[in-house]
Amino acid sequence: MATIANYRREDITKNNPIFSPIRTTIESTFYGNNVVKVSSLSEAYKLAKDSPGTIVTDMPVHRPTELGLDEESKILLFNDGEITGRFAGARVLLERIM
Repeated sequence: MATIANYRREDITKNNPIFSPIRTTIESTFYGNNVVKVSSLSEAYKLAKDSPGTIVTDMPVHRPTELGLDEESKILLFNDGEITGRFAGARVLLERIM
């Protein structure tokens, strides 16, 4: 199932062997458990900072101690190709202008 990104609605039926419960159970044992319980914002920041592909900018976090972060915490950037948040609208405007 991992090699096919999208399925047509008419292909998703109980008779399709790709979606059998036994296959799902067997395949699940081969996937790693990458879930980590994060109990604080400070811990989440450290995990994000150490994550591959994360860029630590030189811009300081605004009032980091109020957020539970270290005083010298910097803003993190991750360029994964997705446009989200408040920058998405600006990107659309720029694409229209250019």
